[in-house]
Amino acid sequence: MTALEAQWSPAKHLILGDDPQQRIFGEVTDWFRKVQLFRKQEDERMFHREPSDEDLTIHKSLLQRLIVDGEHLHSLIRQVGWPENNEGIAPEAVAVEVETLRDTYRGWHEPMPKGEREQMMKEIFPDVAKPTD
Repeated sequence: MTALEAQWSPAKHLILGDDPQQRIFGEVTDWFRKVQLFRKQEDERMFHREPSDEDLTIHKSLLQRLIVDGEHLHSLIRQVGWPENNEGIAPEAVAVEVETLRDTYRGWHEPMPKGEREQMMKEIFPDVAKPTD
């Protein structure tokens, strides 16, 4: 431990506890449960029916929260490390899930500009003729 790390040790211990890796693991496990519950509700409210404006607002807010929480947990993992675990959860799983949540956010709350969408459709379906206006 460096001299600087030693100076931060009391605060680090107070914030992260006796076993920071286990604490982070518990928080990550809880976060994944929240993501799982969110995805279940998302299926019910956003895919199985037409979402209302209120659904979209709540969906956006919850996604933002899950992303911020996941980014924070990923940062803590980089700082304190990751414990071996029987659940088979790798530390990279947090970063991957955050990216998936970001993709979901972009898909629902940052619509693709029309020109970009048309270009993508041409690339995906080059043989489909564009309807005449």
